Amino acid sequence: MDDLLDWLLKIIAVVGKVAWGFARQRPWAVAVALFGLARAFGVMIQSGQRGVLFRWGRVVKELEPGFHWLVPLIHGVKVTPVRSITLDLPVQKVLTADGLVYDVSVNVVYHVENATKALTLVEHFGAGCRIAVSILVTDVLRVRDQAHLADRVTLDRELTARVQAWVDRWGLAIEQAGFTSIAPNKGVLRTTQLGEKTEERARMLQTLIDGGLDIESALVMIGTEHPPMAKTSRRYHVRSRRMVQTLGGVGWRKRAGKST
Repeated sequence: MDDLLDWLLKIIAVVGKVAWGFARQRPWAVAVALFGLARAFGVMIQSGQRGVLFRWGRVVKELEPGFHWLVPLIHGVKVTPVRSITLDLPVQKVLTADGLVYDVSVNVVYHVENATKALTLVEHFGAGCRIAVSILVTDVLRVRDQAHLADRVTLDRELTARVQAWVDRWGLAIEQAGFTSIAPNKGVLRTTQLGEKTEERARMLQTLIDGGLDIESALVMIGTEHPPMAKTSRRYHVRSRRMVQTLGGVGWRKRAGKST
């Protein structure tokens, strides 16, 4: 037994001398090797982050910032940021209760409140939060008409409450959520302007009729939306020339038909 112990001590001494000589010749290589060994037996949690420790795949506890020792193949760690995260959603089209389409953009600020839920109950909580906000924006605006879209305070408050109720299951906390822009779509804008113009012309027509004119005379006085064209303008002569050419072609075809 003593001989075996002496033999082991001699082997350790030889390995120690070789390692010391190698370290003196290549100190950087030894530093890298020690760093890799430390990484295998521990993890560093940075400020603004929180880790979740797993043992054999089961959650053990949450890890605060600092260095934590691990047992390889037994322990595992997932890390997530807990500082505030800003989410700017791309512009999406929303149909309101009065059938109008609006281009809407939304901004959300949130942070991870429960790292265990955020890392175990959803695969990617950032992507899940983005999808949830898009759905809830549609739910908030589809029951409102054009007159209620100007009350941004109420809209932002309701959106914040709905988003918080949705993402609370994932351990997220909403700091701020609101509409950055609610703009009418180009088609909606044209429809609105056309409606206003039609109402204005109807009021003018009714005023003329109430003044004693018959409906035909009132319509003549209101006229068309297209402005009159002076006979001295170039556009007038171009249009007249085209009309003469068209009528001339029609007359030539009629004469040719009679001759045949």
